Amino acid sequence: MKPKNLSISTKFTLSIILIILAFCILFSFLLYYHLKQKVIEDANEKTRIIITQIDALGNYVKEELRPAIFKLLYETGKKDEFIVEGMSTTHVRLSVMKRFNNKIGNYMYKRVSLDPINPEHKADALYVKLIEYFKRNKTQESWSGIITYNGQEILVMAKPVIVEKGCLICHGKINNAPKALLKMFPRSKDFTWKEGDIMGIESVSLPIASTLGEIKGVAISTFLFGAVSLLFLFVTLHGAFWSFVIKPLKRLSSLFRGIVNGTEPLNQTIEVKTKDEIGDLILSFNQMAKYLYDAQEATKKYADTLQTIFEGITDPLALVNPDCTVEMTNHAYRTWMIEGRAAVFNEQCDIEKLDADKLCPVYFLKKVIDTKKPFSEYWEGEDQRHYFIHLYPIFDDRENVIKVVHYVKDITEKRKIEEQMRITEKLAAIGQLSAGLAHEINNPLGGIRLCFNNLINTEMDEKTKNMHVEVINHGLTKIQEIIKQLLDFSKQTELIISAVSVNNLVENVLKLTDYLISKKGIKVIKKLSNEIPEIMIDSNKIEQVFLNIVLNAIQAMDGKEGVLTIESFLKNGKCYIAFTDTGNGIPDDILPKIFDPFFTTKPVGQGTGLGLSVSKSIIEQHSGRILVKTSSSGTTFTVELPVK
Repeated sequence: MKPKNLSISTKFTLSIILIILAFCILFSFLLYYHLKQKVIEDANEKTRIIITQIDALGNYVKEELRPAIFKLLYETGKKDEFIVEGMSTTHVRLSVMKRFNNKIGNYMYKRVSLDPINPEHKADALYVKLIEYFKRNKTQESWSGIITYNGQEILVMAKPVIVEKGCLICHGKINNAPKALLKMFPRSKDFTWKEGDIMGIESVSLPIASTLGEIKGVAISTFLFGAVSLLFLFVTLHGAFWSFVIKPLKRLSSLFRGIVNGTEPLNQTIEVKTKDEIGDLILSFNQMAKYLYDAQEATKKYADTLQTIFEGITDPLALVNPDCTVEMTNHAYRTWMIEGRAAVFNEQCDIEKLDADKLCPVYFLKKVIDTKKPFSEYWEGEDQRHYFIHLYPIFDDRENVIKVVHYVKDITEKRKIEEQMRITEKLAAIGQLSAGLAHEINNPLGGIRLCFNNLINTEMDEKTKNMHVEVINHGLTKIQEIIKQLLDFSKQTELIISAVSVNNLVENVLKLTDYLISKKGIKVIKKLSNEIPEIMIDSNKIEQVFLNIVLNAIQAMDGKEGVLTIESFLKNGKCYIAFTDTGNGIPDDILPKIFDPFFTTKPVGQGTGLGLSVSKSIIEQHSGRILVKTSSSGTTFTVELPVK
């Protein structure tokens, strides 16, 4: 089981046990280390005192006793004698330490050499290493440490034996050594020592294995006693912790689970029995439970209200997943799903296998997911009905689209009304053009009538007759073109998109309004860019927009010789057609209303008030805009259309 899945009581128990164990081990180790160091320090001090005493005894023999005995032997004629018991510093030291050990055991004294007079004092491998150590470290006066010797741990204090001038009497040339000494320890060759050489080692050692064992026992006993004591303390603390902390927390935890599972009500109060931190926690829980209960009730109320509003929306509204499954719908959306309307999602889809050339709700959904932007579109479905579709993305924390709000409105009837409004406005425009059209038709009719009279009443040759017939045909052709242009403009059509030159549409409108423009004395300035490509629009409807704007400009400049400037240009991937008049401008109180249906400032019988409203609808249907800029010196209407 992972530690994070353990209960707090288990975590507390394991933590305390680990802390107790670590504390006991650390304390016992520190105690053992401290006692061991203390034993070593005491042993070092004692061995240092002993070796200092022995060294002092050896110096006494070397400096006073031995010279005195040599003098006495010389005076008595026994200069070749050698009294080992009083003249050998090694013998005296070993004899004294032997008597010392009889009183205080365990201390071992050794004085050994690489080439001793007495073979018994020959250095073994351990002391050879010590001699080599002092030879490498000639400034070192002593050495102490714990070593394993003959399978036993001992503490050793050692110092080098340095050759002095007096030592060379016995440890020099054989001829100079006392004869009695050579009889006791025969030798056939001279010693090679020189003054200042390290001839050997003297040491005092003390076995400490038993002492260290006793220290270990003390440390282990301390560990066990401490562990038992702390364990007893832990049991006592754990009982208190369980009573004061774990038990109330378990009660709270059980209550929480009951609330989550629905077996316990949220609006309940737990009795606070203590005024400590647990009591504060229970009090906080009571406050939180009351707050959550109130919030829950308020949320239910708000949810019911929102559900009522959601269901009450008459247009279809839904929450759609990226796979086209519908998560939440209102009544209108469900009704459309039952009816099989083309504008709603009825089944799961695979966006990756979508036909890119087919416009449908799935295509619109994919566009929202890819662009991560809201999307609105006027669309005609396979059921031949017109819809306004709007999709709004909902994002997660990583800015990924996880759901889409889908809103649909059936605008079929609205489109029919808009179409009737466009027809009405066309008829009104034809009414305004009627005088010019009558003039355009009357002129050729007059010529035709004159030619007919001449042909009937006048005798003429064949050539003159043919000339009159040609004039009649020319006049009839001109009348036919005028009527055709008028019929093309006035006829009712569905939205037909094709590649069209906006400059050509401007020229067509100017032909229709040529008589009115001439009659009013208006000067036309054309600044039409040749860089504008053909764009995908409904030429008939856009031509109607241009005509409405030109007729409004003509009326705005009525009564004075004005100038109408028409300019076309490209900017930021869009096509702009600007119509600027030199009229008096649009008053500030009227400007916000100019696109309202049936709003007009023209006299009764001269306008329907639908011109700009219809024009705005047509341009928005083409995903464009109409911009207005006005002042006392004139007004500019700019039509913005997407190039692609």
